[in-house]
Amino acid sequence: MEKNSFIFNTNRCVGCNACAAGCSIENGTDLMMNWREVNTGNKIKHPGLPVFHFSLACNHCEDAPCMKNCPALAYTRDEKTGAIIHHAEACIGCTYCTWACPYDAPKFNPTTNIVEKCNFCVDRISDGKKPACVEACPVGALDFGQLILSNEDRVTPGFVDMGIKPSIQLIPLREENTAPKIENIDQEEIDKKKIEEWLPKPKDKVALDKEWTLVLFTLAVAGLVSWQAAHLMGRIEMQLIPFAVVSVLAIALTSLHIGKKMRMWRFILNLKGSWLSREIFSFSAFLGLTGLQLITGNQILGYVAMAFGIFSLISVDMVYKFLTRKDGIFVHSGMVSFTGILFFMWLIDVSIAIELIILLKGSLYISRKISLRLLRLSHFPALSLLRILCLLIPYFLLGTQWELSLAISLAIIFGGELIDRAEFYYESDIITPEKKLRMTN
Repeated sequence: MEKNSFIFNTNRCVGCNACAAGCSIENGTDLMMNWREVNTGNKIKHPGLPVFHFSLACNHCEDAPCMKNCPALAYTRDEKTGAIIHHAEACIGCTYCTWACPYDAPKFNPTTNIVEKCNFCVDRISDGKKPACVEACPVGALDFGQLILSNEDRVTPGFVDMGIKPSIQLIPLREENTAPKIENIDQEEIDKKKIEEWLPKPKDKVALDKEWTLVLFTLAVAGLVSWQAAHLMGRIEMQLIPFAVVSVLAIALTSLHIGKKMRMWRFILNLKGSWLSREIFSFSAFLGLTGLQLITGNQILGYVAMAFGIFSLISVDMVYKFLTRKDGIFVHSGMVSFTGILFFMWLIDVSIAIELIILLKGSLYISRKISLRLLRLSHFPALSLLRILCLLIPYFLLGTQWELSLAISLAIIFGGELIDRAEFYYESDIITPEKKLRMTN
């Protein structure tokens, strides 16, 4: 079936950014936060590498991950044009769509505290005109038309193909452009490590300094769920006031991560498609039902709450399915489900279960660090040693008759989990077209 699509010819693009300027003028955007970007292969102009440019905006995909995963239902599709439209009035500024999109199309605007993106110039194409970016291109590198697309239309360096059927045809580089002939016989050999050092640092969508509230929130989720589980088994007391205080702190932490706090209620609107919606809904249900159970003493409410609590742990881990791991290992020792199990085993004091979960988490942690070292990536040996000690010291205190041993053990365990969870964010990222281009050099 034919559909409205961008057409981009890599061979013609000269990197002049006229398309980005045309987009900005048409939509009144800030050039520092423009909806269309031109990424350049070989930014340092090394003579031994091909020089080409790649203009990209929103590709209005058939299976659009921004629309599918937005918890607030802030995206809709215009059936007439195929455009994926973002509705500013519905956006909560959680930035989850920026993680979901492999083309870096949705962008968070710190001035408005919401996300914005290319709208396909829907008004223009509805009137039979071409998008402003296309009309602004002086060399004919960017075009627009009704096309029947196939997978072969999207094979070019720097393009991330996730099987979501983007509405763009890419005309790849000619062979002579991918391997230019160099006349300079005195040219130094290409040193990839040096080139990486010379290049400007790419923007990180996931960074520990931005996600520290999520580190604490996810640990709070694991702690509260394990506390309730141990309470239901009669192994530890749970009082309403302490539970309420920790719950309010957890909610406050997650609210710090969103741009429009008064729209937080929209978090739960997309239970059908978004793991973020499922996480917030299940955790909220867990908190509410646990509170009612503590007030009324009804154990059935506690068991229903526990079901929501377990699902919230699963949902937290699933929220991060878009992240790529530097070590390439799928299972991470800092996953919230593992943390919840570790806390729970300590609270119910079952020695063999404690030993097994310590062995599992320790093995996963050490194997990850070995992988990072082999890849010559930062692995922080001193911090890693401290994290391992936070698993071993509580184990050595296990079974002692010291009255404060449980409280001290839990504090040490929490410190270790804090390190592990923080490293999870540090060692994870989202692949963008800019980073994909760097990987092709």
